[in-house]
Amino acid sequence: MVSAATAAGVGFIVLLHTAIAAFGARFFRVTLSTRWGSLVYTFVLIPLVYVLTTIVLGSLGLGAGAFADTGELIVVTWAFPFFLGWSIDLFWLPAPEELEDLPDHPDDQ
Repeated sequence: MVSAATAAGVGFIVLLHTAIAAFGARFFRVTLSTRWGSLVYTFVLIPLVYVLTTIVLGSLGLGAGAFADTGELIVVTWAFPFFLGWSIDLFWLPAPEELEDLPDHPDDQ
């Protein structure tokens, strides 16, 4: 059985990775003009950020010893947050086409 601190560490990692995926996918959808470009950047660059955050948070001891199997670790801390964050961007946030009607500066209303 894992301790409460270990569970909280895993929860923090999952929340952080979900936020990274949601913001990263949103950034790529808004800034890139092609659908394939945003998909490629989302599927390549966000996992690279996950590698960095996993190394940094792992060196701090967050979530240490929570999983006996590497597959469980990857599914819970990488795959689940990635697809949850991506689905938040796709289904909850407005489409990038709807954002083009906004003014460039808040004072331009």
